[in-house]
Amino acid sequence: MHQEYLTLVRNDLLNRVKEGSVLINDRVSVPVRAVVITSHPVIELQQSVALQIQTMQIDAVPVITNLKLKTAEGIIVAEKDTYTVRNDAQFLTVSFVVQVKEGH
Repeated sequence: MHQEYLTLVRNDLLNRVKEGSVLINDRVSVPVRAVVITSHPVIELQQSVALQIQTMQIDAVPVITNLKLKTAEGIIVAEKDTYTVRNDAQFLTVSFVVQVKEGH
């Protein structure tokens, strides 16, 4: 895969999710506050994009079991399972790694 294509996909994904949201536990939607491209430690996923997402404040979710990253249009572009206990109203920062595959 050409590096230029990976850069194009990365920039497109970044633009689509910066106005999006994170769906928590399939029931609470929280707007994205900030998104940046990051590096990631998964060696076997060289053709991938790592995004670090920070949400707006979360008030009423004591335990987070799954997260879905959505675009402004509501399309789910990444998801992950987790088990995170939240004590107070806080911001959430989470990383998603999206693998880019060539199509035929």
